[in-house]
Amino acid sequence: MMTDYSLGLIGISHKAAPVAVREQLALPPHARSQFFTKARSSLDGLAVLSTCNRVEFYGHADGSGSADEALHFLLNTSFDLSTVQPYLYRKQAGEVPRHLMRVACGLDSMVLGEPQILGQVSASLRSAETASLASPRLNAIFRAAVRAGKRARQETALGRFPVSVASVAIDRIRVEAGPLSHLHVAVLGTGEMGSLAGKILRKEVTARLTFVNRSLERAEALAADACAQAMPLEELRAAVAQADVLISASDAPHLVVETEHISPRTDRPLLLVDLAVPRDIDPAVNRLPNVTLLDIDHLRTDIAQSKAARQAEIPQVEQIIERELGLLDRRLRTLEVEPIISGLRQKAESIRQAELTRTLAALGPLDPEVVQQIEHFSNALVNKLLHEPTLRLRKDAENDDNPKLDSHIISRLFDLQNSSLNE
Repeated sequence: MMTDYSLGLIGISHKAAPVAVREQLALPPHARSQFFTKARSSLDGLAVLSTCNRVEFYGHADGSGSADEALHFLLNTSFDLSTVQPYLYRKQAGEVPRHLMRVACGLDSMVLGEPQILGQVSASLRSAETASLASPRLNAIFRAAVRAGKRARQETALGRFPVSVASVAIDRIRVEAGPLSHLHVAVLGTGEMGSLAGKILRKEVTARLTFVNRSLERAEALAADACAQAMPLEELRAAVAQADVLISASDAPHLVVETEHISPRTDRPLLLVDLAVPRDIDPAVNRLPNVTLLDIDHLRTDIAQSKAARQAEIPQVEQIIERELGLLDRRLRTLEVEPIISGLRQKAESIRQAELTRTLAALGPLDPEVVQQIEHFSNALVNKLLHEPTLRLRKDAENDDNPKLDSHIISRLFDLQNSSLNE
């Protein structure tokens, strides 16, 4: 079990709370600075992870303070918790790093393994650093979580399987029609599904990309971000004639693409992917030469396989988390002795400076080169004397259940609590 480093977490997520409740803990950018300023009076470290599916507050209180109590006081004085309280979850000590690693790996997400959360965890740490509230321990925990998230996606298949209907469809397009870099892809509809497909395609390298929509303004907005083409619905026939692939995801309650919208395909095939429910594309187009139609039912097997493949990766991801928790535990233990190492070096440097000043005064005027040599000698002597004890302290801390004991002994031996020097 990990040592208690006065860590706390209070959060709310999609697992228990509806969005109407979650949004009550949302912290808009203009309010975040004031919130962090208020936190400094009771917390040494604070990070806020806020996404559409969760809001979590991670706190670190050094010394004898309780991070959990400090966090609760902070939230209670910053938000109205009357309706939120029943949905909150709280974690302390060793539960905190484990939970954050699971979050960063996508195991706690609504869509298993979703990749966006890893960037959001990183952004949370950057915000804490900007506010000067990324304490060494909190910093170490967040960096370990990001490392675990990256390993989960690099070393397992968690990051290689699509996580949405749109991404499954685009993967299927590669299988059916070849590399996207050789294809002109048209997207019909700019609703939720069409926008998601467009967002994925904007990150890909396509030969050409066209957005078709009843509202040309909306299509142009999506196209502008991708150096793509925008066309109104009235020009659907021309858009289909130019494309190799049409992804249709409109919100229309009726068929949008019918046989009359498809010019004869004699020179190259046309792949139609209908993601709409109800369907956008008339099934009759499947009888046209060189035309292939896939609808949502054709993708169900791919979606199920993607989900099953991700679930099969969970044990391996959990193993990565366990290994990273072990490494983190060692890192946190070494942090226990860093203050004593710093104090030891500061006292040694103070003694060195005092003795150097006394010696140079006793020797009288010297050649600057000789003074430099004496300075170098004193520096080297102190560094060599402290090198082995520093290494030993850190190594023992990694393997010792009570690193504070060594710190206490060193503090007493060198009287580090007393800053005055006997000169």
